[in-house]
Amino acid sequence: MIRSSRPRDFESSVRPHLSVLYRVGLRLTRNAEEAEDLVSQTMVNAFNAWSRFDGDYVRSWLIKILRNEFLNVQRRKGSRPVEVELDDAEGVSDTSWTEVVGRLEAGRILEEVDRLPEEYRLAVTLCDVEQMSYEEAAEAMDVPVGTVRSRLFRGRARLRQRLGHVVAEEVR
Repeated sequence: MIRSSRPRDFESSVRPHLSVLYRVGLRLTRNAEEAEDLVSQTMVNAFNAWSRFDGDYVRSWLIKILRNEFLNVQRRKGSRPVEVELDDAEGVSDTSWTEVVGRLEAGRILEEVDRLPEEYRLAVTLCDVEQMSYEEAAEAMDVPVGTVRSRLFRGRARLRQRLGHVVAEEVR
C-alpha cells in the first residue's frame, strides 16, 4: 500500500503512468492539446488528493481522476458526450474480433476507437489498448465489473461492425 504526502513519493509513484494518462486523455478528448491540459489538471488534482490516497492501484486511481476531470470539463463546456446504445446482436457479423484486429493496422483501429461513444471508448481503451484488467478498469471508471464487461462487449461489437466492413473491402 502506498501512502505518503511527500512530493518525491508522489512523483515517483505517478511518473510511470503519465504516458498511459496521456493516451487515455487523447482517446477521451480526441485532441492533443486538450489531452495535455487534461493530464496536467489530473496531476494537480492527484497531488492535492495524494495524502488521502490509500489504495494499491495508482494507475486506476489516476485514470479515475482523469475521467472525472474530463467529465467536469465537458459539463463546464455545456456539452455532454452522446451516448448511443447498440443492441448486443445488432449488425454484428460472423467475423471474429481477432480476425478483424489481425487484418488491420493499429492506426486504423484506433481511429475507429476514437469514434465510439465515450463510455465504450473508455472501456475499450483501458482493457484492450492499455491492457488493464476488468477490475482495474472498473475502479478507474467507477462502475461495477459487469458494467465494464458490458461496455467492452458493446464497444467491440461496434468496432467489429465498423471494421468488418473495412476488412471486407480490403479483402476484395
